[in-house]
Amino acid sequence: MTLPSSRVRRPDDWPSSHVRARADLSEQLDGALDPTEAEWLETHLAACEACTVTATAYAAQRLELRALRDRTPEPPRDLWARTAAAIESEARFRETSRRRLGRRRSALAPFALLSSAVAVAVIVGTLTSSQRTGGDGTASPTPQVAVASDLGGSAPSVVPGATPLAVAQRVEWLSRESDGAYRFRVANVDEVCPPEAVEPCDTAAPVEDRQVALDRNLSSVFGSEHSDALIVFNNPDVGDPGTVNVVPLDESVAPSPSPTTTPAASPAVVVSSAPSLAPSSTATSTATSTASPSSTPRPPATSPPASPTPSAPIESASPTPTPTATATLEPSPSPSVAVSPSPATGAVEIARDVVLVGQSASYSPDGAWFAFTARPADGSLGPDIYLWKVGDALATPVTADHRSTFGSWAGVSVVGSTVLETTLGSGETATTELTPRSFLLDPLTQATTDLPAAGRAWRPAVDPSGRKAVYWAGTLRATVAPGFAPEAGRLVLGTWTPDAIAVDTSSQSPLASAITDKQARAHDEVTIAAGRMEDWEARWDMSGTHLAVWIADAQDPRVGRLSLYGVSGFDGRIDLRKPLLDAELATAGFAISEGKLVWATPSADGAVTGDKIQVLAWTENGQGQVESVSGPVVVIR
Repeated sequence: MTLPSSRVRRPDDWPSSHVRARADLSEQLDGALDPTEAEWLETHLAACEACTVTATAYAAQRLELRALRDRTPEPPRDLWARTAAAIESEARFRETSRRRLGRRRSALAPFALLSSAVAVAVIVGTLTSSQRTGGDGTASPTPQVAVASDLGGSAPSVVPGATPLAVAQRVEWLSRESDGAYRFRVANVDEVCPPEAVEPCDTAAPVEDRQVALDRNLSSVFGSEHSDALIVFNNPDVGDPGTVNVVPLDESVAPSPSPTTTPAASPAVVVSSAPSLAPSSTATSTATSTASPSSTPRPPATSPPASPTPSAPIESASPTPTPTATATLEPSPSPSVAVSPSPATGAVEIARDVVLVGQSASYSPDGAWFAFTARPADGSLGPDIYLWKVGDALATPVTADHRSTFGSWAGVSVVGSTVLETTLGSGETATTELTPRSFLLDPLTQATTDLPAAGRAWRPAVDPSGRKAVYWAGTLRATVAPGFAPEAGRLVLGTWTPDAIAVDTSSQSPLASAITDKQARAHDEVTIAAGRMEDWEARWDMSGTHLAVWIADAQDPRVGRLSLYGVSGFDGRIDLRKPLLDAELATAGFAISEGKLVWATPSADGAVTGDKIQVLAWTENGQGQVESVSGPVVVIR
């Protein structure tokens, strides 16, 4: 038997300074530390970010526990209903056992039936008496519970639903009408059903129709909490180009028609003869538009016809570093274009002859910019990153290599990815491998900064804190429609440290270069999914406490599986084994914001519309789900 020791642990007794710091933080909650130990802890916290986060979490949890002292616990309103249902179920089980025993003892059958009837009568009478009067003899109301009275058990008992979770959420979506046009809908969700609900909760909410009609051939719709307008991507149709429109929801501030303008075309790129491993580090934009922005909240916009820039030289990776090419954006002439808003919706075009690529388009955190990936509608060139500043006449491409993709926003900077071609081997056995490389882009100056420390990361979805990201770590493949898709590797959640020590991921083996142990260790990567993919999308809520990930189906990329994960407020970790929403079928495109996740269940209609709008909402008291009216519907992301 070992007796506990009362001696104070020496500093060198601890396995690490972090363990010692956490022990001190825990003891500090109960009382004051020794002055020497308190001084050491203060010095350690000043230099250790991880332990500082732990200290903040301890303090927050302590305040939460103290707040519970003043909160009177209230039992759920369905407590008696569930208890009565359980009693009724147990009674039916015992009665069934008695009947089986009676069949084996046929000689005692009459006596057994009589005894059972008497027992049931006594129990029912006792329950009825106890329900009619309380403990003090006064009348006590009880919930109405439907109980099966047939001893044979043929009529199932009705178990009431669980107590709904009160929320306050506003949900927006598009509903396709019988004439084929889409209309903007709004619903206020006040209650959602908790996961343990047996029957659907009553979550009826009024639906508001803003009387805004959209084109029949829309493909994707994006909104912003900072703006009362939608950005709508329309698919190319017979006689119509693919367009990107800004549609104001408030008809009273719909923009007036724009005068004829002569905008500059897509900037051309002049590249020096030496190949480069990085995007331009000094990209100076000289392309300007003669259109003056309107003073209205949603100014009119025009868009030039497609005038694609020449394909840039294919980038290649080699062991020997080469000089960095300097790209200068130069305007090229284009004919004048006069575009007027649609009289029905007040929509204005900010881009024309392009189609959306991927799912990662989004507004900047401050709502001042909108970034997306697009390629020419005729499929002549690959994808580039486009930026639209709210209030400007046009969305303009900020890359011109035709192999760049928008990933997410990191503060006020764009996180993008491009594709490199690496030659493995030599001679007849030489093979070509497509690998990603990420970079930061300043929206104002369009200057790019290479991110070698990020390793082989494609389309990083960075969390609001800038410390974690979801990205593809592996090789890519070229798709039939000019673009790229994941080939060999993993979709991972890792630490996002652009300023960390660079990781050498070069290798002569395609497999080793696709999944490098060095990169996985350096970024503390956790695998979400592995293997070849068609498409994926990852989005964080504004607080960074929830992460939603959608992975396209291999056979039909128009639909996929959507999962939601919670982020620990204690250490920032995400347990991928315990999702809040586990691989739910969903169409491409979902919306996540503070306290809710919105998606559409697939329907037989096809790629754009879903069958129903689904809402998963959460508060500090739990989470729950609710369905909207039936479709066809489209999620506003």
